[in-house]
Amino acid sequence: MADYLDPTDSVAVPRQTARRPASLDGKTVTLLDISKAKGDHLLDRIEELLRERARPKAIVRRKKPTFARPAPDPLRQEIVGATDVLIEALAD
Repeated sequence: MADYLDPTDSVAVPRQTARRPASLDGKTVTLLDISKAKGDHLLDRIEELLRERARPKAIVRRKKPTFARPAPDPLRQEIVGATDVLIEALAD
């Protein structure tokens, strides 16, 4: 795991990245569109590759209301409670 500074708080807060699973087989994968232009195109391709190369239990799509702000707490809670792996898309 790597350490990084989270810039989304009012003061940069030290955080650690989550542990990576050895495989996506049997996992629920959430694809999060952060609402940047063409992010959905990137996630479409990632979903296609996941379906070809892994055996996830489920692939769930979610979308932030705006890229300019962190995800709202209810969306974060929903994702944390229902997913094993999160992939976030950023595109322009």
